Amino acid sequence: MSFDRVEAANGDTLDVSTINALYNFSDSSYHKHMTSGELGCYLSHVRVWQKIVDEQLDYGVILEDDILLQDHIQHGLEAIENIQQPWDLIKLAEEPVKRKAVHQIPVGDFSLITYNKIPSRTCAQVISLSGAQKLLATSANINRPIDIELQYWWESQLNVFGLKPYIVKANHDEVSEIDRNLNRNKAKQSFFKKVVSGFYFLFKNKKELKKRLQKLNQQ
Repeated sequence: MSFDRVEAANGDTLDVSTINALYNFSDSSYHKHMTSGELGCYLSHVRVWQKIVDEQLDYGVILEDDILLQDHIQHGLEAIENIQQPWDLIKLAEEPVKRKAVHQIPVGDFSLITYNKIPSRTCAQVISLSGAQKLLATSANINRPIDIELQYWWESQLNVFGLKPYIVKANHDEVSEIDRNLNRNKAKQSFFKKVVSGFYFLFKNKKELKKRLQKLNQQ
């Protein structure tokens, strides 16, 4: 398999003025202070979205460096070519596997699923040209870590799916740069924001998911 390596952004090298222009905890709805590793991870994905747009690719398969490719990956990538349903982002992995599929579309030996809640982590996914354009349109100001941002899919009008059986797994022998620098669980946080954002997410996710399922069932 041929691939292009996109060099990641190093959050530790960002100067204060750059960070302040991108992110402000007071303006953010996310309850934890984002770490330099999380900012770097977000900006790394922005670079990939920009590459997809600049090169006008139909889509890009985005794999972080802490993953294990499964034997059926080529078969899965071929299945993506046959998807008729409009899509912006397709998850290729989930760790740990815990999200329920509330809708499924057969694609050969695979299923294109709609989640009850988008899984966290961004180790393996496919993003279409339209998806990259939508994500870039909201990337000037960072509000949440990238994996959490994608869980608020309705804010960018993203059509997010998963492809099962998954064709990629997380490699637990590799330590995330985010966790190596500062574990997000130890980050300072606001209990008030946690409660407010938690209730907001539950309400909006349920409401928007209901509308999306109605649309899928009509197609």
